Amino acid sequence: MQQHVFAISQTCNQLGIKHAVICPGSRSAPLVFAFTQNKDVNCISITDERSAAFIALGMAKQLQQPVVLICTSGTAALNFYPAIAEAFYQKIPLIVLTADRPPEFLNQQDGQMITQKNVFEKNILASFELPCYVHGKENLQETSNTILTAIGISNGFIKGPVHINVPLREPLYPTAKKTFSFHSTLLTTAPPHPLTPSPFLPLKKAWLKSEKKVILIGELPINNGLFTTLFELSKNNDVVILCDVLSNKQSVCTAPHFDFIVSQSDEKTLLELEPDLIISFGGSVLSKAVKLWLKKQKPKHHFRIQQQNELVNTYNNVTAFIKSNPEIVLKELVEKKEDTTQQNNYKLLWKKIDELAAFRISHFIKLNSFSELQATNIILNNLPDACNFHIANSSVIRYVSLLGNLKPSWQMSGNRGTSGIDGSTSTAVGAALINNKPTVLLTGDLAFLYDRNALWNHCVSNNLRIIVFNNYGGGIFTLIDGPSSVKEQLNYFTTPHRQSIKNTVLDNGLGYYFCDSENELKKAIKIFFDLAKKAAVLEITFNLQENAKVFKSFKKIKLI
Repeated sequence: MQQHVFAISQTCNQLGIKHAVICPGSRSAPLVFAFTQNKDVNCISITDERSAAFIALGMAKQLQQPVVLICTSGTAALNFYPAIAEAFYQKIPLIVLTADRPPEFLNQQDGQMITQKNVFEKNILASFELPCYVHGKENLQETSNTILTAIGISNGFIKGPVHINVPLREPLYPTAKKTFSFHSTLLTTAPPHPLTPSPFLPLKKAWLKSEKKVILIGELPINNGLFTTLFELSKNNDVVILCDVLSNKQSVCTAPHFDFIVSQSDEKTLLELEPDLIISFGGSVLSKAVKLWLKKQKPKHHFRIQQQNELVNTYNNVTAFIKSNPEIVLKELVEKKEDTTQQNNYKLLWKKIDELAAFRISHFIKLNSFSELQATNIILNNLPDACNFHIANSSVIRYVSLLGNLKPSWQMSGNRGTSGIDGSTSTAVGAALINNKPTVLLTGDLAFLYDRNALWNHCVSNNLRIIVFNNYGGGIFTLIDGPSSVKEQLNYFTTPHRQSIKNTVLDNGLGYYFCDSENELKKAIKIFFDLAKKAAVLEITFNLQENAKVFKSFKKIKLI
């Protein structure tokens, strides 16, 4: 068995990587031996490569540090791709090791042989391929240097996934019981390049002259330093902070119901709410209504703060880009602020409308029949404090955004990098392995069933709770205008099914709870969170047509 694989595991370990997710396979056996022999690395085995990659992503997102992901050769690597793309757009560090056959076997009709070099090229920070060494001539230092470089890129100024293809010659298994080891002399990475001072002066001038300022925050991990700065800025009467549902900045959000406000307000109100200065940063913003509203605007100033090279101009109205850390930039504004906003009522206007929005939402939910919207409201009112709250894509995350009822203590998470449904459960499983707090996933039936292999593992931790909205098939397409207007083709948009959520749950040894009414949900949810002793799933069923009817009525609410 080739020994340079031990240089891989030791270098990863010496650079602080403590977790590896391993998919079973034969070609990858040397990598498996190298990592499982290292007692300082926690290794878990996941059968399904697609699920494994999302579990690694969930772990790395919690850690904000790289996690190693290992698979065998062939199409196994391709099953990593959805999670790698998600990690790329969310800037989550992963070290992806794909075992490969010797290069002379490529296109020679050998089994499990595809072109793996640069296979993730468009959705990866960097790709490397190690030499396919002849036995006895492995270059351990060359291998270690490659791994060192890869980790430095993955965990660098802009984090993300890095791919290392590892061609391996037989024999793949040790011929005798023997302990292999490699001690790298490279124990630390080079320090990151210091930030280049950004041209803050135009922003400072614009900030002092503007009277209606909006700070728009997209998806972000928790950052206490940034929170402190935002809290100081939020004291200004001319500053409004709008925070996406996954921004993890809900405690400084001026108008938690801003998605509903922009969706339901008249043109006169929306005109009054328009800012003359926008500062935006972070990942994507969920609300389609907010994005459409901002795209119509031509603010005098829109400063986009970002660290990546690709310029993000979602609303086509950015007037200047600042390549820097948002915390550094915003601190400059705190230090330079002047008390000139006492008579400004811009923030007060947003707050008053937000209070009205909260009242309208509450009134509607009380008067209408049981629906996914009402169930979401009950769930938000009963989630444990300081929980790790994951939300799957499709309709459930839109309900949470519209209701805007988020506690500051919740750690929010979701796969909004590419916005797919394919790995939501696996990501939550990975997060629960790292975060000991209650980890709650709110998901739909299709997302849950599509990723059912997330539960086909021995590593599902007891702190995981999954709530499944089951409307028996792609209910979001009955809520949006396009598909719902072509009823004769609706079955091609929705996905009617007769799959059993209960059977999936019980087959995998998890606790199971069920309800289909408001009263049953209120009773079940207390037991679900407080008394369940192991990972559990709560299934809530709805009538697809009735749910669509309630939601359409909700969207007709006139706020002002």
